[in-house]
Amino acid sequence: MRPLDGIRVLDLSIGQMGPSATALLADFGSDVIKVESRYGDPGRGVELQPDGSSAFFLTHNRGKKSVALNLRHPKGREIALRLAERSDVFVQSWTPGTIERLRLGYEAVRERNPSVIYASASGFGPQGPRAGLPAMDMVAQGAGGLMMANAGPDGAEPMAVGPTIADQTGALLLAWGIVAALFHRQRTGAGQRVDASLLAGMISLQGWHIAHFLMTGQMAMTSSKRTERSPLFTSYRARDGWFTIAIIDPRQWPALCEVAGIPELAGDPRFAETQSRNQHAGQLIAILDKRFGWRDRGHWLRLLEAREIPCGPVNTYKDLTEDQQVLANGYITEVDDPRLARLRVPGLPIQLSETPGRLRPAPELGQHTEEVLQELGYPWDEIGRLHEQRTIL
Repeated sequence: MRPLDGIRVLDLSIGQMGPSATALLADFGSDVIKVESRYGDPGRGVELQPDGSSAFFLTHNRGKKSVALNLRHPKGREIALRLAERSDVFVQSWTPGTIERLRLGYEAVRERNPSVIYASASGFGPQGPRAGLPAMDMVAQGAGGLMMANAGPDGAEPMAVGPTIADQTGALLLAWGIVAALFHRQRTGAGQRVDASLLAGMISLQGWHIAHFLMTGQMAMTSSKRTERSPLFTSYRARDGWFTIAIIDPRQWPALCEVAGIPELAGDPRFAETQSRNQHAGQLIAILDKRFGWRDRGHWLRLLEAREIPCGPVNTYKDLTEDQQVLANGYITEVDDPRLARLRVPGLPIQLSETPGRLRPAPELGQHTEEVLQELGYPWDEIGRLHEQRTIL
């Protein structure tokens, strides 16, 4: 038993944000039917490996059923609407206006299923001058202020976060919105629209930093450059790798000096107070870098942990695959894939004691088309004609 068992999701989303949200729903029990074109989700072709697989597609479409359908054919659209009649949730992430031209917008779907939760993953949100425009992760990082916040206060060039953080944040918000709407429907019977956007995700992710600016008119320290950050809230290089410290309580400053083996530094007037430490950040970072460079990272982390100073390794992706903390919690795990055998994949980010989620592999294109049509009551001869008419794959 999983918490979303019995919830059917009709997933017409493409790319990353929408599919990632519905994959999370599938992990916790939803029956997610992914409707793809007869040529497949474009994500199937992202960063293809020699065996034809795509980590992008496999990650964002795990645990789903694939139905390959021509939505521009009247019979294809009718199949989608019949699926929508039997679904609790309808999810789409197409460029604004496209889904309406296919006559699969909210009103059309609600006419067939009044209690449906109709969820849209958009770029800029449902209102405003940019509502009808397409967007991607990079666009949202810029429009949402993250790139300039990441660049720091000196007017440097915008600096994007490498991984697609806008898509993933948006996906988590979209999944949360769907579950909240389902909870409301359970109590009232009423369906509704849900919209989460890349732009909203970026603003939500930076919540307190933006609130700080709104209250003070000043940017909080957010730069990726070490010399533009608090020297007690940054990274340092040990002999064999990097680690972080994150001290907020100034009473831990003397303890840090003792760990570094330079207790006299605590009384140095350049560094004795928070403001002066920040003013002389470059000098302090250089002193600590030199000191920490004498020993391995593990040595310093043990000493810092013993003094309860927040700290941790700066991991590469390779480090993550060997980090015992990551592995102990199943944040990286293994799944069986019928075509690719045993795969190591990112694990579930949420743990439930009584109804845990479960990872399942992504489907082949159209793998479940005939199965799903049979569930809708289509006889074999009609399914054969739909193949001949190129309505389904």
